[in-house]
Amino acid sequence: MDLKEENIWRNIQQKDVGTFERYYKEHYKSFFLMACKYLKDSDQAAELVNDVFLKIWEDADKIQIESSLKSYIYKAIINRSINALHKNKREIVFQTDLNSIPDEGYELRQIEETELRIRIYAAIDQLPDQCRKVFEMSRFEELKQQEIADKLGISIKTVKNHITIALKQLSALVLNYMLLQILILKNLLHF
Repeated sequence: MDLKEENIWRNIQQKDVGTFERYYKEHYKSFFLMACKYLKDSDQAAELVNDVFLKIWEDADKIQIESSLKSYIYKAIINRSINALHKNKREIVFQTDLNSIPDEGYELRQIEETELRIRIYAAIDQLPDQCRKVFEMSRFEELKQQEIADKLGISIKTVKNHITIALKQLSALVLNYMLLQILILKNLLHF
């Protein structure tokens, strides 16, 4: 965590309302857009982001942040969004009106996409610290490579190398997942 974020986090842990409100106002939009990307529902996304911030405020003294506050919040929003999607699917299944249930193919694709996302985020967490940090800044915070290099005090070539390493590992994970799905399908169809 850089010094500025470390100071912000320390102030939040000490229940500095002004620091918390400034951080919330400064970053709310990007967190809200991330939640909307998953949930496709602005009301649910707004509620989810507010819940994450409330939880951070309430449990700041218990939370251990390894990389950065921003990354921690992004991960929390992604995880809660995925959980909300699962909950929404369970609610759909329990509805009595059969006309409101999506077709099985759509439902299956949604479940597979969610499972793949979970595996991808788990793989991101397993990247070496600096590689993970660079990748998250590039993909989640949408920073340009030069901005990342400047923030972390590393060369742009190092940034590119970290992103390449991360993408190779994630591509391998996706490829393995797809091959597994093909094998399952072949077994089901008795090829």
